Amino acid sequence: MFKKTLAAAAILGAFAGSAFAADVTLYGKVDYGFGFTNTSVDGQDDVNSFQLKSGQNSGSRFGLKGTEDLGNGMKVGFSLENGFAADDGTIDNNGRLFGREALLYVQGAFGEVSFGRAGQLMSGNGRYGMWTSNVNALGTGWGDVMGLPQVSNAKAYQRFDNLITYQTPSFAGFTVTVQYSMKNDSTNDQNTGVANDAGDENKANVDRYYGIGAQYKNGPFQAVAIVDSINYDSSKKAVSTEKRYEDDSLNVALGGSYDFGVVKAYLAGTYSENATGWGKLKNLTFKAATGTAYDATVDGYGVMASVDVPAFGGTAKFGVGYGEAEQSKVASGVDKPEFKTYTVGAGYTYNLSKRTMLYTAADYVKADYNKAAGDKDADAYSVIAGMVHSF
Repeated sequence: MFKKTLAAAAILGAFAGSAFAADVTLYGKVDYGFGFTNTSVDGQDDVNSFQLKSGQNSGSRFGLKGTEDLGNGMKVGFSLENGFAADDGTIDNNGRLFGREALLYVQGAFGEVSFGRAGQLMSGNGRYGMWTSNVNALGTGWGDVMGLPQVSNAKAYQRFDNLITYQTPSFAGFTVTVQYSMKNDSTNDQNTGVANDAGDENKANVDRYYGIGAQYKNGPFQAVAIVDSINYDSSKKAVSTEKRYEDDSLNVALGGSYDFGVVKAYLAGTYSENATGWGKLKNLTFKAATGTAYDATVDGYGVMASVDVPAFGGTAKFGVGYGEAEQSKVASGVDKPEFKTYTVGAGYTYNLSKRTMLYTAADYVKADYNKAAGDKDADAYSVIAGMVHSF
């Protein structure tokens, strides 16, 4: 830690000559691995890929964080975290320098208030993500087709710009967190150069997120409950021929875990209305199977059960999930496309040291699509293996 603190001091010293808090820390992770994925849709050729990939288990990153004691129980702190693709060196998160997190926060007896870019509550991202790893052994998933996003609103696991967060102090095991984004995405699309949200902050012509979540911890038991929504850009509502953004989204999530010692069991359930991006497999197959745009909003629910089991000096992970959804809005006289998703997966982690971990996993996902033009099935499976080093 001392060496990392000195390194962080040297880096920051290049940018500022003024004094700063001595507890600034430089940290990070590098994840490399191999991944094979096979995807198939009825009536089409299978698609196979075998790649050297970054971030299959944990997103590769580096960051700076620190705090200053203001006295009287008050602290101010910051968190700046960059995400990058270790296999080619490019910056993730649409080119943001600190796309994983960029926060300034104040702590006191009242709790914590922060401002900046952070993960939403229904995620495992950064300082405030209270979902995924708390309710699922496989988190948001390893590789392309694994984990909770297969049977739930995959676009719920996001980070937002212009975010204001308030978190209460812990009381009898309970913590409540509230978030509001004045404009979800302030960057330009790298492919088109057009702003993702071209309007002004806190106006009707931008997407705005708000959510509230509660977490309870008591020994081996913990539970999480979250309700959130995106108030969609009004200009999307005006031009959408399918009126897919006519109503704002709603996500409700409830889950938890219990550590029995010999096994840790997880259970998670979600319900969504007018949500985009249901199921990661849908990203690969939905348009091909139904003829409907991937970002069409859907209504649906999903459940997933999983376990952690100590095995051979490491940890084995197993999970099964099921989800159902239908398109929220369609043109008059058109049947709504519907789909069901099933997933089963297993993984294994083994620590070579306190900072270096090996991982491997395999997963299978099946999706049944129903639409006016006929039913189609799609499925995918993946096998991955890699190593994560933390510093």
